[in-house]
Amino acid sequence: MPMYEFACRACGAEFEELCTAAEAAAGKVACPACGARKSERKLSTFASKDGGSGGGGGGGCGHGSHGGFG
Repeated sequence: MPMYEFACRACGAEFEELCTAAEAAAGKVACPACGARKSERKLSTFASKDGGSGGGGGGGCGHGSHGGFG
């Protein structure tokens, strides 16, 4: 099951919840702060490695010394 980010329309709390896509789309996920089932799914962000400055970090496909494309 994927994890989704929500905002409660009743109290304004923001939280994450593991739920099905159908549950997330229905907006019926209960807020852990107030218990209301008036949640709105937020647009989630994700991390990516763009190859710019900012530190080492894990290797991507064909980068670094991990195999034949170096």
